[in-house]
Amino acid sequence: MPLPYIVDGNIDEMVMSLKKVAKMGLENIIQGHGDIVLRGEIDGYVKENLNYLSQIRKAVRKANRRKYPMDILEEVTVESCGKSRVLIGGLSEQLHRRNLIALYKQLFGEIPLASGDDDEDYYDYEDEEDEE
Repeated sequence: MPLPYIVDGNIDEMVMSLKKVAKMGLENIIQGHGDIVLRGEIDGYVKENLNYLSQIRKAVRKANRRKYPMDILEEVTVESCGKSRVLIGGLSEQLHRRNLIALYKQLFGEIPLASGDDDEDYYDYEDEEDEE
């Protein structure tokens, strides 16, 4: 795909696969969901995708240093990671969001917490009624 999709995979394996593609000396790459990548474009295509994966890894690690990592991840756009938001019929931003969450789960074993998910902000009316 024109946007690496790691939700059902592993970022390190994706990086290794892209590096192998670069060394294969291919004539073309025919993507299942994207344009044909011609011989003269393959190196740039691979570098762009490796850069994207590097950028999302950096963003996820940065977000993990915050109390509410999801709030930080929501600010990370696909364009800020070097890819176009119009790829894949405009679905790239949605796929990008899924990549960020999946990578967070891969690296840290949990879904990133958002400020609205904070248990301290939850007010349980049943507890108050039990005290009366």
